Amino acid sequence: MFRTYAFRESLFAEFDRLVDEGKIFDGLVIDLTHTGYSLPLDTFVKFHAQARRLLTPKGVLLFIKSDGAITLTRDDPSGGLTLNVYDNVSSIFARYPLLSDYVCATIAGVDRRRLRGAGSTLANHILSTSTPILTKTGLQQKSQFELPAPQNWVLQLIDNYSAVELISRSAEEQYHLACDETLRILQELESAGIIFPIFPRIQFLSNCYHNHKPFRLGHYLVAAGLITPSQLEELLEAQQEEGWGRKERTALGLLAVRSGYINERELEILLHDQYLYGGYHKVTGGDISYGAGSGNMETVKDAMIGSLGAIDAAGLLQSLATGNKTGVLTVENQDKTVVVSFTDGKPTDAAAGLLKGYNALTEFLVSWEEGIFVFRDRGTAQDLDAGSALSQSLERILLDSALYQDQMKDALSRLPGGKNAVVERIWNFDQLWQQRADNELRFADGSMLTSCDRTAVAELAQIIDGWSTVAEIVKRYDRWPGYMVIKSLQLLLDHNWIQIQESSLFRPLTVFQKIASRLEQICGPQQSKDILEASLRYVHGSSDASYRFQVDPDGRISINLALVKRSGVKLSEVLLELRRWMEAYLGHCRREIDPDTVNAIVAEVIHGCLH
Repeated sequence: MFRTYAFRESLFAEFDRLVDEGKIFDGLVIDLTHTGYSLPLDTFVKFHAQARRLLTPKGVLLFIKSDGAITLTRDDPSGGLTLNVYDNVSSIFARYPLLSDYVCATIAGVDRRRLRGAGSTLANHILSTSTPILTKTGLQQKSQFELPAPQNWVLQLIDNYSAVELISRSAEEQYHLACDETLRILQELESAGIIFPIFPRIQFLSNCYHNHKPFRLGHYLVAAGLITPSQLEELLEAQQEEGWGRKERTALGLLAVRSGYINERELEILLHDQYLYGGYHKVTGGDISYGAGSGNMETVKDAMIGSLGAIDAAGLLQSLATGNKTGVLTVENQDKTVVVSFTDGKPTDAAAGLLKGYNALTEFLVSWEEGIFVFRDRGTAQDLDAGSALSQSLERILLDSALYQDQMKDALSRLPGGKNAVVERIWNFDQLWQQRADNELRFADGSMLTSCDRTAVAELAQIIDGWSTVAEIVKRYDRWPGYMVIKSLQLLLDHNWIQIQESSLFRPLTVFQKIASRLEQICGPQQSKDILEASLRYVHGSSDASYRFQVDPDGRISINLALVKRSGVKLSEVLLELRRWMEAYLGHCRREIDPDTVNAIVAEVIHGCLH
């Protein structure tokens, strides 16, 4: 049973009532699409305590917002909850197919196609290549044909050797079951103990591979939900009792088989996972020429996985082209994913978020330096549509990308601070831009702006707010490749329509914070807090400016940058507002504290910050 709630302060009282009524849930969903993750730590602690009482074993408490998710899962028999953070909403699909279907139906803006077609590249790969293994109960159920028809159809396809992807395809061909329906049935079979757990291990293996973190088999047995921590302790004690040397001890996996926790085939699968994702080996070579520096690419069955770094984006694409590969390459880095389809070594389609086709592939080649990649031989991708088609050859795209990369590096070298530079529109930008609407404009490379380019540059200019760095602007304007954004910023700078922001809010804010901290030692925390709040009200009243600044319960001063950026107010205005507040604060302090002492502290702090 699942249930969804929008976050509100009265939610804990509602949870207390559910506890009193003896309710338990397989999943609780907290909708944070309007609040984000900006909740106090003690609020999450309260949720943790409530979830321990309201969730079934393996139950999950899901915090979801538009661009990410956090889960607290009750899979620790000792009583604690396991925390996982997902960079995008769709990543929960691989781990919780039953819950994700419910999320699609109850959370506005989350649709099933998005969950089914996107998500964590590596997590989806782990799921699709996982092999369901029947337990003793599963073997009995398979021969008795007592389950409902859809469950029985999927159960009959499980032979202890077929991967999830093959089972899904067979179920679709033979019984017209959609892929997500097959995954939900597999999770139901897992919950009923008919197959050994496959879904709990996905996030564990993905995290270990991403972080290059080896893991021991005992740790994996617990993470996969096959044994409890206490059962692992018993196995380790039994292993210790068999002898002093390692050669005299029975392997932990064999002890788990003897104890009936797993069978021999499940042990083979676990060792295979540890071998591949645990970092104990590096397999090179194979049936394609990887080229120099590709030592961290690994092959298994019909797939290849690895990480950018030892091989760059261009080298990866050329390797697949040299091997005449047909299939789908997916690469992920945090919340970004690029998908490229190959046919006989030629890239035919590409997509990277909102970017399609040529723009998607050149952005990958120009900007991607890190990421986990998976190539699925003969695989297909649902996110690639007609707009994703590539008409250029790989050789042409590689040459263009090399040129774009050089242009981007040149443009960044002219910016003080490079990607960390903060830029701001001039006050009459809209007027000046409109005056040049009918005139020719050219980028630094001599190419003329098209009408589409003009529209994009005008949109881009609206997010140049004097607060965001070049890197932040590139990330926010994701409808254009990053190199085009930087190219456009150079154009705007060359025409003096934007300027480098030389002043900083953080130096005067730091001065104010240090002065308030020193004066608090004299007048006490409560009086200092009262003076800060009174002076803020005195100078800004209930205006918008009063909401831009904050005084927390401990009397610390801060600024709500998210609110400032949304309001569009200029840095110079906020600096003036901060200065007026600090002057009012010092005026209040001089009435409560010896003025000479206040002046001495101010002079000392300012002198220290300048030097």
